[in-house]
Order: sequence, then structure tokens, then C-alpha cells
Amino acid sequence: MAEETPTSYMLHKLAGRHDVSDFLTSIKKAHDSGARTFRIDASDTGTIYPAGAAPIAAIIEHYRSEGMDVRFTNIPAGSFVERVRIRNPFIASKENLNEPGSRLNTVWAYTEHSVFDLTNCVMEELAERIEFGSGVFAALNWCLFEVLDNVFQHSDKEVGFFMAQILKTSNRLLLCVADAGIGVHRSFYQGGKYRPPTAFDALTLAVRQGVSSTGDKRGNGLYGLKGVVESNEGKLELRSGRGYLRISPNGIEGGNTYGLVIDPESHCTVVDFELNVRTPVDLGQVLGVPSQDLRLESIENDFGEHTIHLIDHAQGTGTRAAAERLRNFLMSYINDGAPYLILDFEGVAMVSSSFADETIGKLAERFGPVGFSQRFRLINMNQSVQMLLDRAIALRISAQFYRDDKIPARE
Repeated sequence: MAEETPTSYMLHKLAGRHDVSDFLTSIKKAHDSGARTFRIDASDTGTIYPAGAAPIAAIIEHYRSEGMDVRFTNIPAGSFVERVRIRNPFIASKENLNEPGSRLNTVWAYTEHSVFDLTNCVMEELAERIEFGSGVFAALNWCLFEVLDNVFQHSDKEVGFFMAQILKTSNRLLLCVADAGIGVHRSFYQGGKYRPPTAFDALTLAVRQGVSSTGDKRGNGLYGLKGVVESNEGKLELRSGRGYLRISPNGIEGGNTYGLVIDPESHCTVVDFELNVRTPVDLGQVLGVPSQDLRLESIENDFGEHTIHLIDHAQGTGTRAAAERLRNFLMSYINDGAPYLILDFEGVAMVSSSFADETIGKLAERFGPVGFSQRFRLINMNQSVQMLLDRAIALRISAQFYRDDKIPARE
């Protein structure tokens, strides 16, 4: 008997819903024709966004569970497609989440038991990489936990797939959660209370307040996400089976023309959303409850002051990259409403000049001498650290003075 020739698919990009649809059409056709092998040629793969990567990882996992041999070929060494790990997503165990390296730009396969750890680790990473606008961090933290957990409430699957990506040039954050479960439409029918006629109707029902496919009154996950996205002037796309719903500043559109039907029992579901990290959000207002910023409360001392212990960041007090992450971390607390931050240097024996400039120097330049002293209070510095920080502040303020007054700086 002649050996089967593997079906091959050229993967050009993974930017969004059309790429996912094209891929699903190809692998489904191969599977339904009896092919047991499917090769994905990544030699020419370009743009990769979460909206493409997470759903395709879910689809590949489904066909592998059906016994199909799905493999990537011709992956350039060190390429983005290799680092994203679509072919073998990271398992979101505590060990993997705590490994050195970024939790972003990577597809994670997670279970119900790892939702909490994955949410916390991703938010911890984002807190250092992004300067969030007022309320955005708290809103995103709530939304991410709800959407990740939603997979196990409604999909009948034990694994979900997730990816997050920062677009720094436009201050946008892209996030996508996908599964290859029963789909939103069938989930409502199984719940029994609601019977939307189409997949699109099911999606419009899913974003209503208090509506859940299980029939209880706790259905606020997608409703809250929709409210956060609208308040933030971001974007939200829900795709499940044949249904498609898109919410953006340009309005709402959707229908039943989109195809994510894997087979009669499996309808891939995708929650793809985008936030503007600098645009303020009031989660309490979105949900209609009093606002409560637990993140700020977590750094409060007995006197109601907000303290950051720099020793917790001591592993990175020598490079500009680490300093930039710390500066973003501090500014997010300021933007969330902390009147001022106490920066406690107890236990920090030394910082580099570049670190001092990139954190304290740039903050002093941003707020000015008076504003900096009002927003940041530095305590428990040894003589060497204080000297380096004083110098960084003086150099930044001096440079700003010369620029503002157009006086040439001395050599």
C-alpha cells in the first residue's frame, strides 16, 4: 500500500478572522477526505496577532485529539512563529508561568485550575511593560479573569488557549481567548432557558447584562467586557460557529456569514478584544457598582500611604530595560489615583547610573522638581544610592531647563 502524501498548507499570516477561516477550511477538507497527516509550511509566515494564533492553536489541538498528525515545517530558526509556539503552546502550569521570559507573544494552553495563576502572571508582566491609564489595569484584570474562566462555564472543553500582545507604537493591547468546544449557540440550548434562533443571536444575547447560557443571573462576564471596551474606545470581536459580532467606535456589526464550524459537535469560539492602554476606564461605572481599587489597597500601609519596596525589584536595578519596566509600574499606580508613592530603598545596596536616570531621572523630568517631590518620596537610601539618584535628578532637570529656555548646555 502506497504511503499517504501529507496535505500541505502554506501559512502566510495569522492576523485575524479571515486567516483562521482559511486555515480551518483547509484542515477540515483534508480531515473529511480521510487524510491523517497535515503539514503547515511556515517558511513564509509573516504577521501574527493573537486573533489568529489562539484560535488556530485551538483548532490544531482539536484535530490532534481526533488522531490527525498535524505538524509545522520549515520554521525559520529564531522566527516569531517559533517563539509564539502555535505548534506546541506553553502549558500554563505554575512552573512554566514562573520561568524567566515574557508571558506575552506566546500562546498558552490553560485549564480551569490555572485561570487564576495565568491571569496574575500576565497582569504582573503587563504592569511592568505598560503605563496604564486610570482604571485600565483594574478593568483589564477583571475582564481577563472573566473571559479565561468563561471557557469552562460554557464550552464543555477542558483546555482553552490564550495570547496577549502589546503594540507599543499605538498604545494598544491585543488579547484573544479561544476554544474548540460546543459553541455559544449550542451552549444556550443546553442551558435550556434561552433558545436563540441563530449563532449571531446567541452572541448578541451573550453580551446582555444578567444573561448566562446556564440560566442563572450571574452572566456579567461578556457584558462587562463589552462595557469596558466601549468605555475605552477599544474593539471587541466575538466569533462562534457561524456567528460573528464586532463592537468598535465605528459601531456594531455582525451576522451569520462567518464560519468556525469544525464539525457538528465542535464550534470554535473566539473572544478577541483590544484596549487603548492610556484611555481611562471606570470599572465600577461599567458594572454599576461602587469602585474599589484593590490594587492600590494592596500597597497601602497603616497610615493610608502607598509604598513600593524597591528590594522587590532588586533583580533589575542595573539596566535601562529593567528601569523602564519599573517606571511603567510606578506610573500605573499614579494614574490609578495614588496621591503619592513612597519608594522604599531599604535593602538596595546599589543601583546603576543608567537605572537611576531611566527611573528617577525621567520621572523628575516628567513632573518637574516640585511635582516630583509631591508625587514621590524616597526613603531609606544608603549614601551611594542617594548620590546616584540626586545626580540623575539634577542632570535631567538641568537638561530640561536648557531645552525650555533654549540656552545651549555647557560641555
